[in-house]
Amino acid sequence: MRRCPVCGSETAEDAAVCPVCGSSSSEGGAAGNPAAPAGTRLRSWVTKGVLALVLCSGLWLFYREAFRRYAPVIADQPDVEAPAPPPGKIESTMIEARVDGNAIVIPLRAVVERRIVRFADPTGTLGVPLLAYLTPSGRLVTAVSISENCRSDDFYLEGEDIHCAHCPSYWNASSLEAYACCQRYYPDPLPSTVSNGQVRILADVVRRWKPRS
Repeated sequence: MRRCPVCGSETAEDAAVCPVCGSSSSEGGAAGNPAAPAGTRLRSWVTKGVLALVLCSGLWLFYREAFRRYAPVIADQPDVEAPAPPPGKIESTMIEARVDGNAIVIPLRAVVERRIVRFADPTGTLGVPLLAYLTPSGRLVTAVSISENCRSDDFYLEGEDIHCAHCPSYWNASSLEAYACCQRYYPDPLPSTVSNGQVRILADVVRRWKPRS
């Protein structure tokens, strides 16, 4: 007598098929190549699923970075020649603005040197500061320096992003896409121009600005 290699039942020495499970008992037959256990097959499918998810996530991140769009106002802002930003956190610097005709004016050099500056509205119309910064690619952004969610009026730059100085919220500096909290309350961009080394924001635009909450 011998035992079936599949189910373990005793079979006759000359039996070609197990009388219990029907498996071939000959060498090299089906009994010598049992099917993979269900647990092994499940682990294989899970591994394939995880690899597919990682691949899709990588492709999505690449697509998002490669085809990122500027916020509508920022899309029309001028690019400025400036050295690459230094690594690490860049805190804002308070500077003085002046009024020239119907424009609030600050020196472009101050923005290039400091990367992010804040300044008060000299007309006294707006009770919160204004903001000017350069994106990593050198695009000038001017905005109202407030996040109505936490009432912060200060921000800093780090890497590709602009951060609230008083809460965990931060946004992509070019697109203002939110990464943490405050989907809506990024520094609100205002259009501006550059002329003769000066950044100019129309005072009428500043006067018309309304809080978003």
